[in-house]
Amino acid sequence: MVKVGAIIQVRLGSERLPGKALLPLPFSGKTSLLEHVVTNAHNATALQQTIVATTTRSADDAIEAFCEAKAIPCLRGAADDVLGRFLQTAHTYELDLIVRLTGDNPFVMPETIDQAVAQLIATVSDYIITTGLPLGTNVEVFTRHALEIADALATEAADREHVTPYIRRDASFMRQALPYTSPIEQLRLTVDYPTDYALASMIMERLWKPGQQVSHEQIESLLQEHPWLQEINAGNSQRQIFNSEKEELAAARKLLQAGGFTRALSKLQ
Repeated sequence: MVKVGAIIQVRLGSERLPGKALLPLPFSGKTSLLEHVVTNAHNATALQQTIVATTTRSADDAIEAFCEAKAIPCLRGAADDVLGRFLQTAHTYELDLIVRLTGDNPFVMPETIDQAVAQLIATVSDYIITTGLPLGTNVEVFTRHALEIADALATEAADREHVTPYIRRDASFMRQALPYTSPIEQLRLTVDYPTDYALASMIMERLWKPGQQVSHEQIESLLQEHPWLQEINAGNSQRQIFNSEKEELAAARKLLQAGGFTRALSKLQ
């Protein structure tokens, strides 16, 4: 039998919002942001196990303590080699298929996880990524075999830190996208900045009840009622992960050209 598990990568050393994973969500609640992520994973029928993978840094002792208190499996590994940490977790818990989640995305839907896992199994793919959903709610699913190859061959720091860039780049892997069409695709539902946390808290304050899940349809209806909510964190930017130096240079040229920085653009050319 194929064993499918979610690995939630999380640390407390965020530069923009330190300690965010254990902040209460909503403000007035007692449920942490990370606990919402774990609960949504537990509600996915495709998963047999959910594991939190954090670092060995002392700052993340609190993550381990949280997991012990909640009886959540937890593995600690290298802070900068998240790829190696994922493979260590996959081997320790004997996972065949891995769903990659992060501790700052409390609005990932269980049905998205289930559909992505089903797509990977049905197509016998190495890697599936969902697209078209709000930032922070798409998921990646991949095989342990693909993870092992990436761990053996990936040497770039960005490949080790972000887990899947090597898999997304290597043509030998069978990769597929699972596209969605969401009317709230442009909404930031990740928690990276204080304003992201403010929006998430307002959404949860209005919509969430213990034991119930906040759906994207509910969030859409809330935004139709209060469209100003989406402006709370609209100015925040997401750090982009590039698959190659060529791709990164192309993005840099585009930004310089849009800003009219012709001298810098000529030097980059």
